[in-house]
Amino acid sequence: MAKMHRWLIVLSTFLVAAAGATAAGVSAPRAHAGDAPIGHIGDTLRVDTGTYVADVTVSSVAPCDPPPGFGYTREGVPIKSFPGSTADRADVTVRAIRVPNPYIMATSFSFDGVTPFADAYKPRASDAPDALDAALGNAPSGAIVRGGVYWDAYRDPVSNVVLLDRKTGQHLAQWNM
Repeated sequence: MAKMHRWLIVLSTFLVAAAGATAAGVSAPRAHAGDAPIGHIGDTLRVDTGTYVADVTVSSVAPCDPPPGFGYTREGVPIKSFPGSTADRADVTVRAIRVPNPYIMATSFSFDGVTPFADAYKPRASDAPDALDAALGNAPSGAIVRGGVYWDAYRDPVSNVVLLDRKTGQHLAQWNM
């Protein structure tokens, strides 16, 4: 019995060491802000990914009426977890400094709304004439684009706006209220 116990300890130690050596060779993407700029609502932050450079300003975040094409909202749903469901809108201005093509930011930018309790709302597509996604579809170098980002805020109001790269998940910038 003692030999079996020692053998299991040696085997488990070997397996843990092998797993650690394997994990050291494979790098997982990190979820940290790194050198991403962080500011307050109204601040202009420089986003530089190496591929493109833009100055981005989130000037306000407020509840609004659901825009056209927003789809289903939880307003009026008698469920305890959705008492204050609203559509929230952020006013965003993007100045393209250096971009390789005029649509790169439309395919890369994702403005997430984050609550004080760390719930993150993904932006919802809409047919609003001032939607930021539509405006970013043609933003060559030197262009200034303004528009709105809409979220279905179904738990708590948005307190932070986080700009992420859609493809990599990299944290590009953050605005705190």
